[in-house]
Amino acid sequence: MNATILQERIRAGTARVLDVRTGAEWRSGHIAGAEHLPLDALQRGEMPTTDIGNAELVIVCQSGIRAAKAQLMLQSRGVEAAVLEGGMNAWSAAGLPQEQEEGGHGISLMRQVQLIVGGMNLLGVGLGLSINPWWLVIPVFTGVGLLVAGATGTCGLALLLARMPWNR
Repeated sequence: MNATILQERIRAGTARVLDVRTGAEWRSGHIAGAEHLPLDALQRGEMPTTDIGNAELVIVCQSGIRAAKAQLMLQSRGVEAAVLEGGMNAWSAAGLPQEQEEGGHGISLMRQVQLIVGGMNLLGVGLGLSINPWWLVIPVFTGVGLLVAGATGTCGLALLLARMPWNR
């Protein structure tokens, strides 16, 4: 489902939203009236609490990848749901309104990954050029991690960071 159709259905009361992003992502901006249930909580067996009645359940994440995973989990538990195509990125690009929670100006999960990987690459190259070439294994390791994340749609570092206290 695309963002403008979801907005119309929310207004009509025929759609309810489940946001599966991390706490920091949620606080930085979310769809008004959405229920927040992080993907890791859903993986532990927690279920949405919003009574959707006859409304369609639509799952939202930042880009749509985690929402698709959540959709499969819910389907395995007998709950039908749709996914917002392009996630909150598409919602924002469409200029649709968002609510922010207090303290919602943290660094997004993707930016945290970028900062860590970029910092590790700089550190590895600097140490490799100035101390010992074996330090160049660090940027090789992070490069392989990025390739795997791009090929599979799952980033191990992002999954780890999502469990950190500042992202809850």
